[in-house]
Amino acid sequence: MNVIIANQYKEALSDLNIDVIKRMDGAFDVNVIIDTFKNFYFNRMIIDLTAINDYLNIATIQKLSTSLDASKIILLLPDDPRINNNYLSKIISLGIYNFTRELTGITYLMENPNQYRDVAQYHDLAAEENNNLQQRQQHTVFNPMPEYQQPVNNFAVQTRIIGFKDLTEDAGATTLIYMLKRQLSSNKKTLAVEVNSNDFSYFNDSELLSITESNFQNTKTKFSQFDIVLIDINDANIESECTDVIYLLEPSTIKLNSLIRRDREALEKIQNQKIVLNKSLLTVSDVKEFEYEAKVKMFYNIPPLDERKDHQMVLDSFLEKLGIFTNSTPKNNGIFSIFKK
Repeated sequence: MNVIIANQYKEALSDLNIDVIKRMDGAFDVNVIIDTFKNFYFNRMIIDLTAINDYLNIATIQKLSTSLDASKIILLLPDDPRINNNYLSKIISLGIYNFTRELTGITYLMENPNQYRDVAQYHDLAAEENNNLQQRQQHTVFNPMPEYQQPVNNFAVQTRIIGFKDLTEDAGATTLIYMLKRQLSSNKKTLAVEVNSNDFSYFNDSELLSITESNFQNTKTKFSQFDIVLIDINDANIESECTDVIYLLEPSTIKLNSLIRRDREALEKIQNQKIVLNKSLLTVSDVKEFEYEAKVKMFYNIPPLDERKDHQMVLDSFLEKLGIFTNSTPKNNGIFSIFKK
């Protein structure tokens, strides 16, 4: 069953031929909407954007997307010039991919919801990078250098050194690093390193570097030549050498149970770290349930990927969340071509 929240377009939305379990008409504070539906089961929530007070403030929509399942929300956009490409890019960043100006678009999206790849060409990563840069510059009096540029073990770096460590067995760190390296190399000088392993040899890529832990410090002197260094940590004790560490979980029952049997406090020990679900088929609601049960917050949820493809849209989004912008998004061809009908 579905939910409709309508205001300016309430008469038009009354003509939708869908099952409705609850409807609200009028303009509402976003907190009222959240409180009404946070524990309410629904299939899709169709929201006339004008039914949300202060909807032009992206922080209002952010509160909605973080409190409800963004994948179930379909926004009906008003004929307002302020709802432009910049606004759409921001709501895409919030994980809201389903929006239209047409009732037929709602009907289509009910059965064929967008994924990130359907809207990625309208996601202006460059503009967001500039906004983030301006925000960092505004705070330079307190933090003269972004965190990832701070010295690590007395080694002052401009390089992002990002370590990946499998928490569950075979969680996919090696293949993920390989795909990230290919994707980043188009516009950033990127080095991929694996420690205490030789799995990179299977990719037949001479630019992938395999080293031992004893040779890590010698190799590290070369890191300053690169923008990004991606490290498959394996069993090496080098987390402190990284500016970021990504802990990978494959959220299958057998892998999670195996992890907990080895160490019941495995997740508790890293609950404040960047935990990423990899090769994951979990939905947004599944992830929230997992977070509640495990008492940890997930940094990102990466689905199974095809390593033979040169470009993965979901990895652009993952890198963006890390503060790394690939500038690989295709250019915009017009605001209305995004809306499925």
